[in-house]
Amino acid sequence: MKRKAEKIPGVGIDLIGITSTDRTQLYCSNEALRYLLELTNNLDFIATSILGGELDKMLLISEKEGEKKCQFYVKDGIIYIIYGTFPDKQGKWFLEQMAKFYGELIAGSDVNNLDKLKKYEIDRKFKARLNFINKEFKDLIENQVFSDQEIPYVEDQIRVDYLGLSSMSIGVISLLVGEELNIEAPGQYDDPDEENEMKESLLTAKIEAIAANTLGNTGAYPRWIAVKLGFQNYRFLTFRKYPNEYFLYMLSEGNLKKMKLVENELDKFLQHVVDAPFSGMLKPYNRLKATIKEILSKKRVYS
Repeated sequence: MKRKAEKIPGVGIDLIGITSTDRTQLYCSNEALRYLLELTNNLDFIATSILGGELDKMLLISEKEGEKKCQFYVKDGIIYIIYGTFPDKQGKWFLEQMAKFYGELIAGSDVNNLDKLKKYEIDRKFKARLNFINKEFKDLIENQVFSDQEIPYVEDQIRVDYLGLSSMSIGVISLLVGEELNIEAPGQYDDPDEENEMKESLLTAKIEAIAANTLGNTGAYPRWIAVKLGFQNYRFLTFRKYPNEYFLYMLSEGNLKKMKLVENELDKFLQHVVDAPFSGMLKPYNRLKATIKEILSKKRVYS
C-alpha cells in the first residue's frame, strides 16, 4: 500500500526522503516525488567520483512553481533529503535531526537488506518522530533562533573547469579546461587530445542525463548543484537556460555569486548560435568552441 503524500505544515517541505549510497530507497514521504531519491543517488555518484566532494544542495527552477530547493545530508552511507522552500540553516538543522534519530533506529542493521517487518517498524517510529521534529522546528522559527545572515564563501572568486552547451538534450559543445577534475577515461591513449575528448564526452553524457532526467520528471531544470569540498568550499554544476531549448552548463569551484560574471562574459558569444534552433550542423558550434577555449585559456578565474 502506497504511503500518502505528507505535507509538513508551516515548513515548506514537500518531500522528506532517505536513500543509501548503495541506492536502496529507505523512506519517502511523498510518492509523487519519489524520483528525487533516484536523482539524488545519481548526483551523489557525480559528486563523489568526479567533483571530489559531498552532495550538498540543488536549486530547481520551473515556470509553474518557481524556485525550489533540495538539501542533502550524507552520514554513514545514508543520504537524507528534503525538498521544498526553506533557508539553508533551517534545512541543515532539520536534516541533522532526521539523521540523528534514523541513525538510532537502524543501529546495527544492514539498511540495504532490511526485511519487511523491520522496515515497517523503522518507518512507523521514524514517521512519529518527524512530527516531533517538525513541532520543535516551528518553535525555533517562531522564537527566531535561526539567523537569516548567510555564511560567507571562503573564496571571493570562481574558477571554470568545464563548459558545455546542449540543444534539445544533444551536446553541441563540450570543453574541459584545467586538470582539477577527477575524470578517468577508459582505455589507453597515445594522443592527449584524444584522451581529453573522451573525458569531455563522458562528462557531457553524465550531465545531459541529469538535466534530461530532472526536466522530464519535474518539469524543472537545475539552476545549480552544490558539492561541498570543505568548510564553505564548494564545487558547482550550474545550468543556464537560453531560447530554443539551449542550456549552458559549467563545472566550477569557488563563490557561486561570481558565476554571473562568467555567464555575462560568455553571453555575447552565445547569442548568435542560440537565436535559432539546432539544425544538426556542428560547424558554427565548432567555431564557437574554439572562441570560448581561447577566452578561458586566458582567463578562467573571475572575481
